[in-house]
Amino acid sequence: MSLFFSESKAHVFNAGAPVWGLDWCPVHPDDRSYHQYRQYLAVAPFPTKSHSPFIGSRVRRPSPAYIQIWTLQSSSHVDDPMEVDESVSHKGNPEKLGILGGTFEDGSLTFYTIPDPNTIRRAAGNFMEQPLLGQIRPAGASWANSEIVAVGCTNGSIAVYNVKKALHGEVNTQDQPLLPTHYFRVHQSAIRSLSWIRAPVYSPDGEVTEDSPTVIASGGYDGVEYITDIRDMCGNVLNRTRDLVMAMEFSTYTGSAVTVDHENMIKAYSVSPSTLGRGHTVLEPNGPIWSLSASDYHPQLAIGVTDGSVLITNTMRTTRRGGLVPFLEHKVYQLDYSRSVGEWRMFENFLPQKTQNRPAVSRQNKSVPVGTGAWPPEVGIHRVAWNDGNGLGRTPLLASATGSGLCRVDWLLGLWARDQLPYTGIEGMRGETAGVFDEDEESE
Repeated sequence: MSLFFSESKAHVFNAGAPVWGLDWCPVHPDDRSYHQYRQYLAVAPFPTKSHSPFIGSRVRRPSPAYIQIWTLQSSSHVDDPMEVDESVSHKGNPEKLGILGGTFEDGSLTFYTIPDPNTIRRAAGNFMEQPLLGQIRPAGASWANSEIVAVGCTNGSIAVYNVKKALHGEVNTQDQPLLPTHYFRVHQSAIRSLSWIRAPVYSPDGEVTEDSPTVIASGGYDGVEYITDIRDMCGNVLNRTRDLVMAMEFSTYTGSAVTVDHENMIKAYSVSPSTLGRGHTVLEPNGPIWSLSASDYHPQLAIGVTDGSVLITNTMRTTRRGGLVPFLEHKVYQLDYSRSVGEWRMFENFLPQKTQNRPAVSRQNKSVPVGTGAWPPEVGIHRVAWNDGNGLGRTPLLASATGSGLCRVDWLLGLWARDQLPYTGIEGMRGETAGVFDEDEESE
């Protein structure tokens, strides 16, 4: 993008078909220097542009499909900072980049060992390990940690697997299928999205333990958002909406499950026992939401919308009342298709906009600008993902994928309002200094 905007730090690449899967590869701190601080991005497009899967219907193997591994590196050392490592082929046992897991159209939850791209380029042959384990008709998956994964199925059930022994080769999954540790029915129809509530687990004595998370937030095609503790496997209703629940994310900063509501609203529902189910509106885009992404390192929420726009907003600001700084939403870019000339257009450099409270504005008989709803399906932003697995210095990287196959990686840094640090500095933000600050007086 720097060819058109000199100040832009974004990179655009074409995956060749509509992309519905996107995730960053976490690299261990001890291995980052070996990889020359490259960032790896897994991209899962459809086999063809005209491919259209059916929910709950499995395809027979072998079925053509592929996952691309893209490499992002510093543009000061290479001509093309985004390149694809297409030839995943090697004979023997090369160094491994990591474990890649996904849900596939043949009804399996499959894990693959991805070899180191640096080793692949110097080798030849065919290399792709067999699936480590499988499960019938999954619709989505979420990792609790490096060992526990939850799978939402098309029959409304949730299956929880402990894959530690399988990944380490202690269990032969070819002879004996790996059984879930938990399997329970929650929804009345297919589960579209789910997310672990990564909160500390307490013992009966009230002490924090090192146990894995036990709470899952899920949303399905029945329009209901549930929160379930796998220790009792009984779902509690967070919200009911007159729409499909297309996305579900857990926000570490607000301690809430961020999901969608009717009329294209994004809401954050508290998961604290004292305020369970209490929600507030975060943002109201101009179209239905395809994807949400929350980071563990900052409170910015990324939103992928069907109108081709990628939005970010601060989830922490919505919990405060008053103040001189308004609630802002930032449009990173918007993809558009020109039917007259048959070209894709990508708009950026938008000014921040004040978040509109549409119900309140409607009660005041004021007009609110809305979209037309007539967008080509190819411009929809299917996936957004913050780079959370490579340290604090890489968290400004935001990847997004569209229905046209065009994908983009943005480097996003924040600015302080009026270039002034709030709470008199970093020490005040951390609560290391006492006293009353200007922001507190303005809020009152």
